Amino acid sequence: MSIPAVVDAIGIVGTALTTIGFLQSNWATSNPEGATVNIKAGLPEIDHEGDNLGGEINHVYAFDTRNGYSGQSDGCHIDSGGICTKTVDQSVGGRRAGYISVSNNNDATCIAWITVQQYDDTRGGAWTGDIRYGCGQDWYNSVEPAGRLKDEQGGGEYIPKCTWIDGDHTNDIANTALKFNVGAYGEDILDTVGNDACAPTIYGADNGPIADQPGKRNTRVRPTWMTNQLIVSNFTSQPAEELCNSATSWGPDFIGPDGRFCDMDSKTLAPLCSSQDVDGCIEVDQSEGKLVKRMNIARRATSIVHKTYKKVSKWGH
Repeated sequence: MSIPAVVDAIGIVGTALTTIGFLQSNWATSNPEGATVNIKAGLPEIDHEGDNLGGEINHVYAFDTRNGYSGQSDGCHIDSGGICTKTVDQSVGGRRAGYISVSNNNDATCIAWITVQQYDDTRGGAWTGDIRYGCGQDWYNSVEPAGRLKDEQGGGEYIPKCTWIDGDHTNDIANTALKFNVGAYGEDILDTVGNDACAPTIYGADNGPIADQPGKRNTRVRPTWMTNQLIVSNFTSQPAEELCNSATSWGPDFIGPDGRFCDMDSKTLAPLCSSQDVDGCIEVDQSEGKLVKRMNIARRATSIVHKTYKKVSKWGH
């Protein structure tokens, strides 16, 4: 069975997702031992050729559709613009990989895209650097196209950004690994429309397999007084990152003195536009109790209302 030439990937534009045709050459062939994963490193422009976007992949891990650990492959070195192809040695090769996790060694890698080919030749999935870029994570520009935009999206080449992972966190790169829902940005793309398109990808601070399940929200239901309130703290001892990274923290959404917003329902961080002017940043209208997320991906720019609150409480102002 031939691999489909057109595969749905994503561009995050407001609450809508655009479809992008991935080049067939970006896909690896199937392998009898399990899912085969292609990892593409970004490539800078010629006048930035000293910027090495390649690095050392540590492991690739697979999890089944129930998020059960299925197996792993060893790592590889990727030069800038290069591709690492790995087949995960799954305990049951024909079992679909529902989640893929990629971890890095101490030589940082800027990943432009990841594609997954299932052993049973059913539809795989794709992850691109634009996903993490649109969610306020570490990124860089790249120059190589991954495919073409659909006609309804204006046509032309689709050139995703790349996103950094690094084992020793050099230059404050926060994460060593990422894990994504293989179907969320491919076969099941419509399931993410109207929801948080960042949720199907999660990140880890070390290079072991990430046990958590992407897109799985906090099972503790917050009461109305929490969901209706936003805390804006000016106390230097209360960074939003610390609150968001704690497994036991619980309470209203929070903006800290570190210039970040923590969504306490999904435990995800986003930078404030006032402190980090990037796509995916948050603008705060305290008088209206409104958060607006700014996006600019796949040639479209928009600002959408991200959340609204009935009460905004200021601490230490």
